[in-house]
Amino acid sequence: MDVGDNPVADIEMGQAAGSRTIWIDRGTRPGRDHSAHHVVTDVIQATEILHQDDALI
Repeated sequence: MDVGDNPVADIEMGQAAGSRTIWIDRGTRPGRDHSAHHVVTDVIQATEILHQDDALI
């Protein structure tokens, strides 16, 4: 799982590597298209998703 706040460097590159992705959208790129598996507004929400995914393994 790749987590980041840059839709290109973190999300697109992570998906190119075959990873699921979480985009931390802090509102700095309004209207930005993305293909992240999950979108959150802070790292705490991202951590919750990571814990949920661990439970599925």
